[in-house]
Amino acid sequence: MARDANVFDIYAKYGVSQGKPEYELLRRVSHWTDADVERERAIVSKGADFQPTAVLNECFAEIFAHCEFEQASSEVKFTSKEEMQNAIEVWKKTVDVQQHFNDLGMRIRNFAITIVGILIASIGFTYQQGLEINLFGQKFSSGIGLVVAAAIAWAAFFVMDRFWFHIFLRGAVRHAAKIETRLKDKVPDIGLGGTISDVSGNIRVMGVKMNSERRLTTFYVFGFAMLAVVFACLFLGAPSRTQGSAQTKSPPDAQSQPPQDTAPRQPQAAPTK
Repeated sequence: MARDANVFDIYAKYGVSQGKPEYELLRRVSHWTDADVERERAIVSKGADFQPTAVLNECFAEIFAHCEFEQASSEVKFTSKEEMQNAIEVWKKTVDVQQHFNDLGMRIRNFAITIVGILIASIGFTYQQGLEINLFGQKFSSGIGLVVAAAIAWAAFFVMDRFWFHIFLRGAVRHAAKIETRLKDKVPDIGLGGTISDVSGNIRVMGVKMNSERRLTTFYVFGFAMLAVVFACLFLGAPSRTQGSAQTKSPPDAQSQPPQDTAPRQPQAAPTK
C-alpha cells in the first residue's frame, strides 16, 4: 500500500504475532467472521511477495536509523488570486457581523422605549384607582414606584447596549478597517467601513463633536431626564381643589309660592234695598 502511494515503506517485523500461541485465542474471541480469519491466515501463510525497503526488527525506535524527521510547516501557501478571494470573503462576513450587531442595538432601543412607555402609561391607572404606597409612615403615589421601575429598566438596557453589543459592533468595524487597509491598493472601492466611520465620527451637534458612543449615551441621558421630570411631578405634585364662593339660597317654600299682595283692602258697602 505504501508503494502504491509512492511513499517510503517500512515493515514492522517486531509486531508480527500471528505465530504466537496467544493469537489463536485472539482469533476465537475476535469480532471477525470465520471467513475473515481464514483470509488473514492465508495471507500470513503465503507471505509477502516483495522485499520491504526497511525493516524494524526489535522496536519502533529503529525507524530513526532509516528516516529523519523535521517539524512540519503549518503555513498554507495560497496563490495571489486565492488570497484575494479569501480576503474579500472575510471582509463580506465582517460587514454582515456589523449589520447584525447594529440591528441588535436598534432592537434593544425599541424594546427599551416600549417597556418604559408601558410603565409610564400605567401611572394613569394608579391615579385613577387612587393607589398609594405607605412607606415609613409616609404615603406616596404608586406611580412613583412605576417611575423607579422604568428607570431601572432603562439603565439595564443602557448597560446592555453601550457596554455589550456596541462593543461588539466597534470590534467588527475595526476588523473591517484592517482588511480594507490591507486591500485598498488592490481593491480601491473596498473602503466602505472606513468611510462610514469617518462620516460618523465627524458629526457635530451645537458645535460639539458627537461620535457614535456619545450619541448613544446622549439618547439614554434624554430618557433618564424624562423619567426624572415624571418622578418630580409625581413626588411634588398635589391635586388641585377649587372652592366656590358660598351662596345663600332661599327656602324652597318661598320660591314655590307666588308673591302676595300686602296692600290694605277697602271695606265693601252693604247692598241697599
